[in-house]
Parts: sequence; structure tokens; C-alpha cells
Amino acid sequence: MSQHVAVVGLGQMGRSALAILLDSLPGARFLAVDRDERAVTTAVEQAPDRIRGRAADATADLDLTGVDLVLNLAGPFFAGSDQIARQAISAGAAYVDICDDVEGTTAILALDADAKNAGVPLVTGAGLSPGVSNWMACRLLDEHPEADGIQVAWAVHESDPGGLAPLRHMLHMAVSPCPVLRDGVWGHSSGFVPDTAADFHFPDPLGEIEAYDTAHPEPVTLARHFRRLRNAGCKGALQPAWANAAFSTLGRIGFGYADVPVEIAGIEVEPAEFLWKLMWARYDRRPRRPRSAHTSVLVQALRGDSVLGALAITDDEVMARGTGIGAAVAATVLLEHEAAPGAWGVEVLPWEDSLDRFEKIAAQSGGFTDGVARMALSASSCSA
Repeated sequence: MSQHVAVVGLGQMGRSALAILLDSLPGARFLAVDRDERAVTTAVEQAPDRIRGRAADATADLDLTGVDLVLNLAGPFFAGSDQIARQAISAGAAYVDICDDVEGTTAILALDADAKNAGVPLVTGAGLSPGVSNWMACRLLDEHPEADGIQVAWAVHESDPGGLAPLRHMLHMAVSPCPVLRDGVWGHSSGFVPDTAADFHFPDPLGEIEAYDTAHPEPVTLARHFRRLRNAGCKGALQPAWANAAFSTLGRIGFGYADVPVEIAGIEVEPAEFLWKLMWARYDRRPRRPRSAHTSVLVQALRGDSVLGALAITDDEVMARGTGIGAAVAATVLLEHEAAPGAWGVEVLPWEDSLDRFEKIAAQSGGFTDGVARMALSASSCSA
């Protein structure tokens, strides 16, 4: 019997994941869902004999009858709900998402009892960071049984304004509390502020970068899975460096919130959408330059403040490419290994198989050419 996979959200990440799944699961059939009819049409054109399209909002009743797995890429997740996961539970389908914020992660983990009762697994945070970053942490914790902490750090550069959902996520992180586990006690810090700064050495061409606490969910799911952890955090940085203060300021003056729409010419507009359109309008008026992008994720295993080991991945593309690869890997691994019923972070999937598949698919796409690289400790320690 062929597998039936629903891919919800057909932006850049969704298109990337769908293309990989078409190749990785040659016998599978797909349901491609997006509120944008053009995105649905484009997706179906990739393989009309295997893909059925549906134009619908992600929060609508999608009728997932007969679906084996739902891959949810319809962000930003902080603004949505657990509606798609609940529909997957009702349909008896496994569920994977790329949620990269704490609110969305918490909403999925709260469905643990419902998922167990229905006999289905829900896996959240299966992108690049979180996602591949968590599997890298699993490898380090396996290699260093004495480790009691994990530090994740990411850095991204993108020359154009990108999509609306990633922009909303970036602005939201500036106003959301960042979960930090220190000495076994949970606390919260502010996002993208100087007093949480630490220096990290990323692979070239990024090199030394100052990164700040960010409201990513890696600390939440890693500490939930590895009870021995007493320290866990996630820091991030935008490039060029001035963009960190700019996004932090924009978020705090109102663009990071979605609770108060602004009326313009009788139409209610979310502040972030207005900013996004303005940024693209300004970008389109600039003289054309070669597009540039870079993404890097660094993960450190800690014993107290000492760095025991570090791994990094780096790509000359936006984070969307790596997120799409991570999502497709998680979906294929889950279909093959059938995780236990319940709600989990991506750590529930076997990290060896997951990282191996990530490296192979990344190489096929021309990205992450160094694979999962081991960093020299003298060049990777942070100065928190």
C-alpha cells in the first residue's frame, strides 16, 4: 500500500520539502495544501499523477481522511494554533512540523495525552534550528556522557527581505521571553538584547560573531528529552551585525506584535505585513546587486561553563533551504521508524539516521558542502 502524505504550507520551505519527498518516497501520494491557489497549482505541476492540490487556510477543516502523515510548514507558528495537529490526531495520522517558537511548541506538547490515546506520534520543531540542531545535540550528548548542558547558536544573512512568515517570526522573537535553563532552574530573558551577548566562532566566512538569547524552543525539547541537562539555551544573530539592533527595536515599538492591527484606507493591516511590503518596495527600487545569503548553526556540549565538543553546519543559502531538508528528513524517518505515540520534540527520532540522511540530501541539493563539521574547541568556545 502506498503512503499518503499531506504537505501544508507551500512557501519556499514547503516547496523544498515536497520536492525532496517526491524523490525520497517514490511510491507515495501527496495532498498539497496552501491558501494561495497559485502555490497549490505550482506544487501539483511537479507531479500531477501523484499530487492532489487543495486551496485552503491552514486553520480550516482539511479532511485528512486516509492520510498517513501530515507535514505542517504553515508558519509563523506563534500566530497559529494546534488545529492541524488536532486534525491529524482525529485522522489517525502522524504529524511533523517546523515550529520554531516556544508558544507553538508548547501547544503541540500539550497534546501528548490526546496523541497517546489516539495512538499517533506528533513531532514538533523538525526544521534546521530547531531540528537538525537538536540531532547535532543528540550526537554530542552521546559522545560526551559527562555533559550537562547544550548551547545552540545560529547566524543568518539574507540580502533580500525574504518571506512574510520568517519576518514575522524574527520580529516576534524580539518581544518573546527566551527560555533559558541555568543550573537546573528555568528562567526567561529578553530576546536580542546586549546583556545576553556571547561570542561564537562560526565556520568561515562568518567567523567570530556576537549572538544573543532568542526565543527558540531547542532548550525546551532538549531538556524534556535529556533529563540530565542542567543548562540549555539558544542564541542567534543576524548579519550584518547592525540588523540585530534594528529588528529588536522594530519588534519592540510594535512590529513584533499581532494583537493590534492598523487601519489603512479602511483596511486592517498587521504591522509586520506593512513593514514587509515597505521593505520589499524599497528593495525593488535599489540598483540590482548579486543576491547573497548565508546560514550557519553551531551546537556545543557543555560541562558547566566548559565546552566539551562542538558541531556546525553552514550553507551559502537562506535558512529556508536547510529547513526544508530537515522537514523532509524528519517525515521520511518518522514514516520508517514509527515513533511511539505522544507529543515529542525532534529528539525522539533516531539522530544517527536523521543526520546521515540530512547530509546526503544536502549534498544532492548542493548545500551544506562540509556536512556536519566538528569544530576545534579552542575556536568554538563561547564567552557567555
